Amino acid sequence: MQRITVTLDPDLVAEVDRTVEQRGYAGRSEAMRDLLRRGLAETRRQCDPDLSCVATFTFVAEAGVRDLGQRLAEVQQRRHDLVIAQVQVPLDHDASLHTLLVRGRVRDILAFADEVATQRGVRHDSLSIIPARIEVGDHCHGPDPHPHEHIRT
Repeated sequence: MQRITVTLDPDLVAEVDRTVEQRGYAGRSEAMRDLLRRGLAETRRQCDPDLSCVATFTFVAEAGVRDLGQRLAEVQQRRHDLVIAQVQVPLDHDASLHTLLVRGRVRDILAFADEVATQRGVRHDSLSIIPARIEVGDHCHGPDPHPHEHIRT
């Protein structure tokens, strides 16, 4: 690791210290590394919409909204190339929590999330994108080579 010196105003230091305490970081350095990684990832996403990524997209869907289930299924079917897995959990009699694991280009993931989030009956959506290099190759980890993906973050 390399040591660098950064000058921060007292209010920002206090905010970093609160974050260290609240999140349970080992110290300021670990918190700063994590915050820098997040900030740099966000900058890369904004600068390069063709960047490959993996992401979680979570939203709450209201029960009983006309055709919502069918509309959500249609959106996911159209973009089956993005959706890796999904989990649906009932929250109460009126709503369920949906989490979709997706991978692809940032621009495609953002468009997909917008299409789902703007459906009537969907509320409280959240998208978390992690930049990743998706490599597909024909190689083996055992006796038989076969094509499969590796995702590098």
